[in-house]
Amino acid sequence: MEFKLLVVALASAALVSAQGPVQCEEMRVRRSAHSLTDSDWQNVQSVLSQLHRDGQFGRFARTHDSVFDSVHGHSAFFPFHRRFVLEFENLCRQIDPTFTVPYWDTTRDYRTPESSPILSDWALGGNGEGPDGCLQSGIQGNWSLGFPSWHCLKRRFSGGDGTILPWVPAELMSSFIQKDDQLSDFREHIEFSIHGATHIGLGGDAGTRHAPNDFFFYMHHANIDRLWWQWQNNPGRLFQYNGPGSHGEAQLSDVIPEDRSVSFGSQAVGSVMILGFNGMCYYYDSAPVPPGRYPGASSDNNGRIRVTPKRNVTVSLSGSSNVANHRLEMERIHRALGEQAGLKEFFPKAAQLAPSRMGTLPYRPGAENNKCDGSEYRKPSAKQALVYPARMAQDWVKMHGFVPERVEKVYRDACRLIDLLNNSTYVSPY
Repeated sequence: MEFKLLVVALASAALVSAQGPVQCEEMRVRRSAHSLTDSDWQNVQSVLSQLHRDGQFGRFARTHDSVFDSVHGHSAFFPFHRRFVLEFENLCRQIDPTFTVPYWDTTRDYRTPESSPILSDWALGGNGEGPDGCLQSGIQGNWSLGFPSWHCLKRRFSGGDGTILPWVPAELMSSFIQKDDQLSDFREHIEFSIHGATHIGLGGDAGTRHAPNDFFFYMHHANIDRLWWQWQNNPGRLFQYNGPGSHGEAQLSDVIPEDRSVSFGSQAVGSVMILGFNGMCYYYDSAPVPPGRYPGASSDNNGRIRVTPKRNVTVSLSGSSNVANHRLEMERIHRALGEQAGLKEFFPKAAQLAPSRMGTLPYRPGAENNKCDGSEYRKPSAKQALVYPARMAQDWVKMHGFVPERVEKVYRDACRLIDLLNNSTYVSPY
């Protein structure tokens, strides 16, 4: 099977190079994990069990470990994981042609992640058991895995006593999508917040370089990919690719990191930038649908026809998958903050909405709690205030080679945003 996948990857790369952008003839939808039924999870379990028997989880974990240092903290972070999750999904579809990786929008569960239905026994399962933290529940319960050495699949929730320290709210993702005009800034903000928080929160295998042992990884990175696609769908961003590359400044011609275990056929970054083309034959149920024609391409579509997705129900301002609340979030933020400087700093697109000061309270500089140390993570209040995310663990920072001062700045800015909203009349719709 590995040889067959390599041949397909090489053929696809050659086709893209020889013919230019190739439009998908059929599209599939990646759905929110929160919308999956018991039957859906049973189907997922059936597919994953077959891959487990075939030893495929170890193959993907090995590749992720191999390219780890050239992906994390680099511009390749987004395109690599887009291609990596797709490769896994395509493998799953050889077993079940209807399979797609569901995305897990963890902002919907950020306050008390351990209570998420996604961590129920009939879904991903909960915390590990015993001294080794072996996972005994969920669709991967009681699995043994061979990479990096034989071991049980492990989970160790970050909060102790079966709890997980808070993740990050949707409002923070919305802010990143709105204010970050450079991919290098957006990538760093995502890596230092939602990406790391969720890995660290689950712990065990999920908190290591071989995180793909846990199916959570694919659901999490499908969501990261969804956020990137939301960010891309703003003026001037579709093909933007900058920041640190493997050999200097990142270029669209850079080859996506790979190794022999999971090869992409030396595929260039530029070939995976646009969903709906060059094998990126999927879209999300809560993100902009792919374009009908390759951006900048002529009206001649080479006779290729793509099935147009039926749903186009998103507003790219928000980082949440809760489509019904996207506009409400922006309206509430604008109403609560009025024309304060913080509105334009954190939510520049919300600041462009029609002026309204209804419900606005005067901002009180210095009134913030500023307790970014976790001491008030879940303190009750008169309204359901946003809670601070957990600070990124130092061993995670070190494993990725991040600059601690840059990580801390992103964290402090997140606290400032939360203080800004909590000290206004804003009430989160999520």
